[in-house]
Amino acid sequence: MENELADLNRISVYASDTNNLLSRLLQVFGKSRFEVTYMQVFNTADENLKLILVEASFPKEMLGLILERIEKIVEVHRAFPHQDEAANLAAVLNV
Repeated sequence: MENELADLNRISVYASDTNNLLSRLLQVFGKSRFEVTYMQVFNTADENLKLILVEASFPKEMLGLILERIEKIVEVHRAFPHQDEAANLAAVLNV
């Protein structure tokens, strides 16, 4: 769905690696008809934790709500607007 008011946003998600995690993550965006343009999964220093980088088109005003919905997924430890990954990982491991 093309939306002229939508901005391209990146979100970093730290989560446990389980079956169907990516599909549940995509459902968060799909329910609101926001287009995911990029998704990649990375290993982290903690072998039980994955970093998922998601790029999607949605209005900036929706960022808080999207992050809240993502963090309701049981396997998700934290979700952040994409920024300094080292600081984000430290925050997740100290939770």
